[in-house]
Amino acid sequence: MREFHLALTFLTTVPLPTKRTEAFSSAQATGRAFAWYPLVGLLIGLLLAGAAWLLAWTPLAATVQAGLLLLLWTGITGGLHLDGVMDSCDALFAPVSVERRLAILKDVHTGAFGVIGLFFVLGLKWTLLADLLDRSSFWPALLLAPLWGRWMLVWAAQRFPYARSDGSLGSAMTAGLSPRELWIASLCALLVQAALGVGQPLLFGVLLAPLTGLFLARWAASKLGGGLTGDLYGFLCETTELLALLALGLLGGVKWL
Repeated sequence: MREFHLALTFLTTVPLPTKRTEAFSSAQATGRAFAWYPLVGLLIGLLLAGAAWLLAWTPLAATVQAGLLLLLWTGITGGLHLDGVMDSCDALFAPVSVERRLAILKDVHTGAFGVIGLFFVLGLKWTLLADLLDRSSFWPALLLAPLWGRWMLVWAAQRFPYARSDGSLGSAMTAGLSPRELWIASLCALLVQAALGVGQPLLFGVLLAPLTGLFLARWAASKLGGGLTGDLYGFLCETTELLALLALGLLGGVKWL
């Protein structure tokens, strides 16, 4: 329960009694907390699905409902991974050396690529949510997108070395991470996915999101000399969520159950 508590403290803005500075006092505990990231994603999805159900009872247009839902999504996560989207876009799309890319990731300023990347991530999320809400097929997407997005955090952190050797938050968090946590996180994600629809076409559709994310992670690592950073983890989480919404939107007409 302590590791789950740590995961919930870091990934959400839920007001829990454990302070964040205390939560990261043990590298072993923070590493083991990765195992429960997908379950935290599921909780975020349940909150979003509940909010979408309530909004469906209002006279607001689907676009307005989607905007409010996206605001809640950003608020419950504290915009944690959106900063990673901006920094990662600035670093990955700049025609510079590996050393310069790593320096850009540490820079507090945001460039043109970062602004453009954030615009497209939030804009596409908003339009996809509006489309799903308009067709009343939102609940699978809202449950599964945050779940697979946080599974991607675990996979990326465990499968790739940390690109910097400094004492950053990301390197401290992954110090105690082992393959065990990745196996547990993968099992949790697959069990939830299976419980929602075994053998359905939608099952294969949503799995396209993490599979595409795997290739995206490899591409990002190749730009940084074979490793990733905390900003890249956030970038991969957000893009996996976006890909899941897109996959489920494309299959919106498929019978779910």
